[in-house]
Amino acid sequence: MTTTIILLAFLSQLLVCVAALHSIPSLRYNENTTPMRRGDTAPNGALFFDMPLDHFGGINGTFKNRYWINDTYYKRGGPVFLFDSGEQNAEPLLPYYLQEYHGLSATMRLAKRYNGLAILWEHRYYGDSLPFHVNENTTAEQWQFLTTDQALEDVVYFANRFSLDSALPGSISNATTSASDNALHPSNTPWVWLGGSYPGVRGALLRVRNPETIFAVWASSAPVQAQIDMASYYKAAERSLTRNCSADWVAVTRYVDDTLANGTADAAADLKFRLLSARQDGITREQAANASDVSAASVLMDPLNFYQYYGFEASVLPFCNVLETRNFTITPVETGLAATSGIDSALEAFLTAIKEVNYDAIPGNADDPVQDRSWMWQYCSEYGFYQRGDRSNPLSIETSFRSLERFQQQCNDAFPSGLPPAPAVENINKYGGWNMTPSNVFFTNGEFDPWRTMGLASIETNSPHRIPSVVVPRCNAAPEFPSFFGLTHANMVHVSDLRVLLTPDSNHTDFKTVGFYSPVAQEPFYAGLGLFELALDAWLPCFPQGYVSWN
Repeated sequence: MTTTIILLAFLSQLLVCVAALHSIPSLRYNENTTPMRRGDTAPNGALFFDMPLDHFGGINGTFKNRYWINDTYYKRGGPVFLFDSGEQNAEPLLPYYLQEYHGLSATMRLAKRYNGLAILWEHRYYGDSLPFHVNENTTAEQWQFLTTDQALEDVVYFANRFSLDSALPGSISNATTSASDNALHPSNTPWVWLGGSYPGVRGALLRVRNPETIFAVWASSAPVQAQIDMASYYKAAERSLTRNCSADWVAVTRYVDDTLANGTADAAADLKFRLLSARQDGITREQAANASDVSAASVLMDPLNFYQYYGFEASVLPFCNVLETRNFTITPVETGLAATSGIDSALEAFLTAIKEVNYDAIPGNADDPVQDRSWMWQYCSEYGFYQRGDRSNPLSIETSFRSLERFQQQCNDAFPSGLPPAPAVENINKYGGWNMTPSNVFFTNGEFDPWRTMGLASIETNSPHRIPSVVVPRCNAAPEFPSFFGLTHANMVHVSDLRVLLTPDSNHTDFKTVGFYSPVAQEPFYAGLGLFELALDAWLPCFPQGYVSWN
C-alpha cells in the first residue's frame, strides 16, 4: 500500500461497500524514509512537553506533546526555527529535517546562517503526542479536542514557556523561567515557522492569529482556503495531460460511468470484472459483480495516485505512453484511440496500461492507523476537501460516482457522533482563506500541485486570482491585495522545496521508490531558500528587541 493512498486503506477497513476505492489523495506529507543505521546520524532523543488538553473550555488534563531540538548552531539571541510535521508521526522526519541525512533541509540551513535553534514539532493526536488512544473506540468526547485552534494554541503555549533549560536531560516539567529572563521567549527572539501542506496552512494561520508569537513563516504548498467541494483537485492533472491521453481518459471515464449507471446488469458486471482485474489478479466474476460502482470506476484513477507528488512527467506520462501506443505496438495519434478506433479499443488499452505500470506494486510506508483516523477526523470536521467527480466539467477524468454525498457518508459512518452536519470550514476561513494578507509570510507553490487550487496561487475560476510577487515586502507590512509574497515553481508539484537530496539512497532512485515529500528537483529548494533568506535579512532587524545576533 502506497503512502498516497493511506487514507483510503483506512476507509476500506470501515466501509466494505467501498473496499476498492483507494485513490483519494491525502493532504498529508509522509516521506518514505530510509531506516537509519547506527552511527549514520547523531543521537537525538525525543523531548516531551506537558500540554493542556483544553486551552479554551476549562476542562482539566494534560498530555505529553513530543518534539526534538538541534542546537548545533545556536548562539544566544539567535532565532528559533520550528519545523512542523503536521498530521503524521514526526519521528521519521528527524534525520532528514533536523540532521540533514543525505541532503540539506531549509530548517537547518537557516539555523546555521542565523545562529538559530531548530525544533521539530509533533501535532496533537499524532505519533506519540496522544491525549487519548486513537482507534475505532475513540469517543466523540475525546475527539472534540482535535481542532485547528486547539492545535495552534499548543504552539503558542509551548513558545511562551519553552527554554533550553526545560529541554536539558533530567528535566521533568515545563520551563518556569519568566519571559524577561528567557532568551527564547517570543518577546525576546524571533520564532520562524516552516511547514509544507497542512503545516504550511498552520503557519499562515498562526501569523494571522498570533503575530506576537510567530514572527515569520515559510508556507509551502499551503491550501489555506478550506472548502467542502474540491472538485478542482484533478484540474491540475487535467491541464498537464497530452491531448490524446486527455481525450481517451475523458471518453473512457464517461463510458464507464454511463455503463455502470444505466447499462444492463450483465454489462455492468462484465465491466466491473474488466476494471478490477486490471488492478489485481485473481478477481472472480462474482467478486466483481458484488463490488460497488464507485470502487470499480475508481480503478480508472489509479494512475493519479502519485500525481501530486511527482507531476505528469514522472508519474502519469509513463501510463499515457503505454495507453496511446497500445503497449508500444502502434504509433500514437493526436486525437487518441477512442476517436480513431472506438471506445472499447480505448478502454482495453487503458486497462492494459494500468496493469503494465502496476502502481499497486510501488512500495511505500506501512499504514499508520493513528494518523489515518486522526486526519480523517480533521477533514470531516473542519476542512472538507472532498475531491468529487464533476460531470459538468468536459475535461473531467474523475468518476462521477465519487460524490459529495458519498464523502460525507464515509465521514458519518466512521464517526457516528460528534461531527457537524458538514465540515465547519468557517473555523479555518475566518483567518482569511484565499483573501488573507499576512505580513512576514512567504508562500511557495508548485505549478502543477493539485493543492495549489486551494492556495493563494490558485487559478481556479472561483478563486480571487491572487498575484505572486518575489519582491520582499517591508517588515510587518501586509502585501497590497491581490498581491502576495510568493514563488510558484515551474513544473513542480506538492512541497518541492523544503529539503534537497544530495546523496541518493535506496528510497531515492526513481519515482517508484522515492517517497512523498522527498525532493524531486534541486532548483526549488535553492530558489525558495534564497528568497526566504533575503526576506529574513530584511525582516529580522525590525524584530521588537532589535535582533542583531546573525550579523
